[in-house]
Formats: sequence, structure tokens, C-alpha cells
Amino acid sequence: METSNNDRRSVSERLKAATDELQKLEQLVISGDCAPRVLGDFRNAVDSIRQTAWAVQQWSELQQQNRDPYTVLSLLSEERVRRAAQLAKDLTIDLESLELGLETEGLQKLFEAIKGLHERLAPLFSKNLV
Repeated sequence: METSNNDRRSVSERLKAATDELQKLEQLVISGDCAPRVLGDFRNAVDSIRQTAWAVQQWSELQQQNRDPYTVLSLLSEERVRRAAQLAKDLTIDLESLELGLETEGLQKLFEAIKGLHERLAPLFSKNLV
């Protein structure tokens, strides 16, 4: 997670620009002229970014305090699990509403990834059922 001063400045500048854009978007959202599904997707994305930014901030603060920053990694993993669960729910709705089909780009790769994930998760839960 080490960056040069130029990278930091670039990231800082980009974060400032993104913050400004989000504040403008907030005013547009308040107008109510937005599809509920698009608004939900936006909320999920903002929540994900918020969680990641918090974890990165914690990482940086722990490093500066000469404390173990790796304690934050479990928080990042938890966030990925939460996001994956939300995406799975959203994709289920898309499949049920026929918005996704065999012609959807990447669907086969998604199937294979989910299958692999299931194969690795199943033993964790089968042990808890005994």
C-alpha cells in the first residue's frame, strides 16, 4: 500500500474531484428524476466505496502508529463477502426478470466462478451441520 508523493497527490486530486461530482449528483438525486433500480445500484456502489475508504484509512492510521495494519484485512474480506452476497441477490433478480440470459457476456465465467466458490464454501458449512 506504499505510494509515491506524485501518486498520493494524484489520488488526492481525484478524490477531491470525485467528492465534488458526488455533491453535484446528490442534488440531482434529490430532484427524484432517477429510476429506483439505478438509484439502488448507485447506493450500493457508494456504500462499497465508503467501506473500502474506511478500511484504507484504518490501514494508513495503524501504519503511522506503528501498529499491525493487517488487522484491517479481515474487514476488507467481510466487505467483499457482503458485496458478493448483494451482487448475487441482484443477479438473481436479473435472471428472474429475464434481463440476463445465455447471450449475456461473461455469464459462463460467472457460472464457473460461482461454482468454484460454492465448492470451497460447502465444506465450511457441512462441518457446522454435524
